[in-house]
Order: sequence, then structure tokens, then C-alpha cells
Amino acid sequence: MVAIFVAVTFILAIVIDTLVRKRQKSKVEEKTPIPAAQPAPGFPLGYFFTPGHVWLNLNPSGKLFMGLDELIQRTIGKVSQITLKKSGEKIKKGELLATISQGDKKLHLLSPIDGIIEKTNSELEETPQKFLDSPYKYGWFYSINPENLSEDLKNFTLADKTRTWWLKEMSRLREFVQKWIPQQALAGLTLSDGGVPLNDLVQYFDEKALQEFEASFLHVKTSE
Repeated sequence: MVAIFVAVTFILAIVIDTLVRKRQKSKVEEKTPIPAAQPAPGFPLGYFFTPGHVWLNLNPSGKLFMGLDELIQRTIGKVSQITLKKSGEKIKKGELLATISQGDKKLHLLSPIDGIIEKTNSELEETPQKFLDSPYKYGWFYSINPENLSEDLKNFTLADKTRTWWLKEMSRLREFVQKWIPQQALAGLTLSDGGVPLNDLVQYFDEKALQEFEASFLHVKTSE
């Protein structure tokens, strides 16, 4: 009888301990915030992307930051020089925004919006590697005081729409590479669907291919 009593007491103790632990765990889970969804590779949350692969981010402070997205950054590869405009200069939609050089090859970026440059990231001109290391965090080109921003943003992609657009751009880039890069240079190189683009493709472009790349990926007009 004593043995049965001890056994029942032991089992009851285990049940009570289990219930207490579950209750404590429940309280911890209630207090622990649910982690925010992680941004998909290539397009961080809260960023707008333009057809010409310039990104725009409206900072909580109210400043609008602007840079070049990861797809183009990786395609360009190693950058020898970035030439930017000066603070206080006015930029117009469709006009030269910045020039990126890889040796004697140059790519010209066009502005997707109208506005006035509040600040230029002069560190990029001194250390272009910052652009390669982190195109969204440290690789911003300008902070801008925009004009007609609410209208312009309607032409750009955000959140879920960016994924669809990104996959289409990857497909276009793959087709472009197959057309414009010599087959011997492509030996062993692949571009997977939706994957991260290969680094340093610009090194394989001749002058004609470079011009076509600009026209196809950097100089795309937004709808009015």
C-alpha cells in the first residue's frame, strides 16, 4: 500500500512539474516577440526598385536614399572608380546620375526621379569597395530631396512584386549573357533561375555589348 502511495505521489509530482514547465514556457513565448520576416536575397524589405535598377529607400528620418541594386552590382563586379554628382546639384529624371568604371569600361546610370542632392556619399569615390561589400547599407550614392515622389513611386516595385520582377530580370540577364558573351568565355559559367547573378560579367563585354547592356538594364524608361 505504501509502495502504491509513493508511486502515485511520484507520478503526480511529474504531472505537476510538466504543467508548471508548460505554463512557464507559454509565458516566455508570450513575452518573446515574433522575429520579423527576413528579406529575400537581393531586395531588402522597404526598398523600392526602379526599371533601371536604381533602388530608393525612404529613411525613417524622412531622407530618401538612392543606390544601385545587387543584380547590377554583381554583374559589374570589381569597380575601379565611381563618379558622383555634388551635394546641392539638381537631378532630372532620365539624366546622368553617376558613372561606374571598371578599368576603361564605363557604365552610366540615369536618374529615375527629379530632385536635389542633399548629400553625396563621397566615401564611395574614395573606397569603391564599400559599394561591392554592401550595396544597400553602405553603397548608397545620394540622399535626395525629391520632387513628385508620390507619383514616381507608382512606377517602381516593392515587396512581393519585387520577387517577380527580379526573376524576370534574371531571365533577361541570362539571355543577354548567352547572346553577347563569347561562348568560349561562357565555358563553365551558369545562371540559375532566381539565383544570384554571376560576379564580374562586365569584364567579358566588348564596347557594343556594354552599350546594349546599358540600354537594356540601366536606361529603361519608367511609364509616365
